[in-house]
Amino acid sequence: MKETFGEYIHKLRSDSGLTLTKLAAALDIDQSTLSKIENGKRNVPVNVLPKLSTVFQLDLKKLEHEYFSEKIAEIIYLQEEPKQLLKVAEEKAKYMRIRNQEQGKLNF
Repeated sequence: MKETFGEYIHKLRSDSGLTLTKLAAALDIDQSTLSKIENGKRNVPVNVLPKLSTVFQLDLKKLEHEYFSEKIAEIIYLQEEPKQLLKVAEEKAKYMRIRNQEQGKLNF
């Protein structure tokens, strides 16, 4: 997806013929919040993703990847060396996974 997550939701809603009111009700958020999301003035609450997936019959994992990749893109798009930043972030994520797994082990 090349568009923002909010633009994507707007496209899905428009293509499905849903009004702001109907989609907002299905997502359990108010209409003004949905409008702000579609217009890029507010972030999508992460708890809305499963509902969005259900309403539009989308793969939840793919939807989460789009959502979180946008969050990462928002952080790095102004950086001079985004590839290097992503590489360092990936290394830190691996370290954090290993550390959390080790903390989960109990030694008696």
